[in-house]
Amino acid sequence: MSSVLITGGSGFIGSYFNESLSGTIINYDIRKPIHPNNNIYEKGDIRDKERLRHVVEKYKPTLIIHLAAAHHDFGISREEYFSVNKTGLEVICEVAEKNSITEIIYYSSVAVYGESSTPSTEASKTTPSNDYGDSKLAGEVVLQGWAAKDPKRKALIIRPVLVHGARNTANMFNLIKQIDSGLYANIGAGKNIKSICYIENIVDATIWAFDSFNSGLKIYNYADDPHLTSGEAVEIIRMALGKRKPMRIPLWLGIMVAIPLDIYIKVSGKNFPISSARVKKLNTATQHLAENIKKDGFVAKFDNREGLLKMVEWYTENKDTSRI
Repeated sequence: MSSVLITGGSGFIGSYFNESLSGTIINYDIRKPIHPNNNIYEKGDIRDKERLRHVVEKYKPTLIIHLAAAHHDFGISREEYFSVNKTGLEVICEVAEKNSITEIIYYSSVAVYGESSTPSTEASKTTPSNDYGDSKLAGEVVLQGWAAKDPKRKALIIRPVLVHGARNTANMFNLIKQIDSGLYANIGAGKNIKSICYIENIVDATIWAFDSFNSGLKIYNYADDPHLTSGEAVEIIRMALGKRKPMRIPLWLGIMVAIPLDIYIKVSGKNFPISSARVKKLNTATQHLAENIKKDGFVAKFDNREGLLKMVEWYTENKDTSRI
């Protein structure tokens, strides 16, 4: 890869691509990278066509890895999701076309499958159940249209599950932090599958998948094995931290306890790590299979248990420093 433009390269996943790729790497993001690297940083919004065009003409990348997205589950309107996740990709495709860029990697999401009682595969029907999933699927349609215009074009769509690992401070980090505090309680039976993947694995898988074909369009789910229940994941983290077994309370009680926090969130307009919606989400099965990429030959370096242990190790080493 001689020259690569990474949109959203300052983020968690982007920081790993910055470290894993060779050649000239241009990080195009609205904010500076939190984790310094020797690559080029250019400030810009993916919806700003003139700014993006200027950066592309300046560095002449041959590949765009599109990670930038609106993805938070709080405080984002449907219009904002589509503005970033659909319109932003339209701008990228237009600039790519005008500058003869024929290769794009797009990080979509398993949210395109919506809520289902059965595990998803790439052959499953895409029926998003929220605005985020809707907008990511709309982005896929944009990229599919771009790829279909020229047989020489090459487009890879990755649909990841929850990605975790060192330097991530989102959902998995919050779970580890709560368990470490000693105030964590298991809510519900903990028997539901929660598909997850480790950051080093998915970056390796993306690079492998991109190198595995010459032109056209490929779509891959990505999740690591073995698929763990929420209770199994908590137990791995608990034991790694050396904490006592948390108490278990019924799901209905957990929802009742969270209702006052729902009111606080609504009145204050502030986000909060606990809500009835998040309690329900934690207890909902979200199993997504990544059999296609394994059948095609990719082998992950770490299984789910190893990935979780590596993240807990990073958390333990850094929790008392300014690096988290």
